[in-house]
Amino acid sequence: MDQYNLQLLSQKIKIAPLNIIRENIELEILNIIAQSGIATKIVFYGGTALRLAYGSPRFSEDLDFLMIKKVKSQELKDILLNLIKDREELVLKDLKDKRNTLFALINIKHSTLKHPLNIKIEIAKRKDGVQYEFIPLSSPCSHLRPIIPTVKIESFKKLKKEAIKRRKEARDWFDFWYITKYLKEPWGPPRKFPFERREFARELKRFLPQDKWILINQIA
Repeated sequence: MDQYNLQLLSQKIKIAPLNIIRENIELEILNIIAQSGIATKIVFYGGTALRLAYGSPRFSEDLDFLMIKKVKSQELKDILLNLIKDREELVLKDLKDKRNTLFALINIKHSTLKHPLNIKIEIAKRKDGVQYEFIPLSSPCSHLRPIIPTVKIESFKKLKKEAIKRRKEARDWFDFWYITKYLKEPWGPPRKFPFERREFARELKRFLPQDKWILINQIA
């Protein structure tokens, strides 16, 4: 995306350009995955999936998947190398086959950014008993509309509730709140609010369009 169109979109969406740049590349990664052999071996979940499949206003930094059939590290490497081929702005910085996760890190450079961005790709080697379906993914930051297996919203709720219990992340609280609203359920915090309110708001404002900041007050 050129600088002129990036600035126009940034003003329209009311979000910092770096979020648009990152999401544009995320859709490229998802699109090439959708056309690959691993598309039926993984399930898309996490904050980015909640945004692209279910319309959450929160932008996200990572691409998270669950492995439902074995994926070899070379399969993922070949896909990502194909993506970055002849693309000077993209670099595959890391790829590791860990005990519980297949991990990759894509580095993005852009003329409007002082520092490179990273997109972390994690394929967890667990199924978690989730239900999923094939959902078209979409974003105002891209013309691409990939279709890959994505966790159903009811399974999303269960996963986010478990995440809130085991870690302290503002994004999990926002996602869980959004899911309850999507399902038209009353909002009830799953446990005692663990954040200092100013820090909670500051963290979420990095990933929410400015006209959506008012939603933060609905959670805390």
